Amino acid sequence: MMYSLHTGTPNMKYWCSFNLSSLHCRLKMTDLENSLETIIEVFHKYAEKEGDKNKLKKSELKDLINNELSAFLGHVKDQATMDSLMETLDTDGDSECDFQEFMTFITMVIICCHDFFEHHEDE
Repeated sequence: MMYSLHTGTPNMKYWCSFNLSSLHCRLKMTDLENSLETIIEVFHKYAEKEGDKNKLKKSELKDLINNELSAFLGHVKDQATMDSLMETLDTDGDSECDFQEFMTFITMVIICCHDFFEHHEDE
């Protein structure tokens, strides 16, 4: 699936074409742009393992957390924890986590990490 993204001023137009597996731009991407691309790639890496390629099943979300976020969140071993997390994230009630729901989760993790580092930066 291809997308187009236009950024810049009227005098300085930059066009990027990208698909979900790789972002190709005429310009060097920034650290933040690379991070955004990574979030998208990691979501789809786990979502495509079973069923709908655009949604994470609970088992896929658990694998993603344990493999990609263990330094920040630890390993989720408890089924009740996963059930509770999925229930919180699953705003449309389909028992899966779509990209928007996943981004809500990522945002919560980033906010918690920011708060933690902000309070511990002098240590």
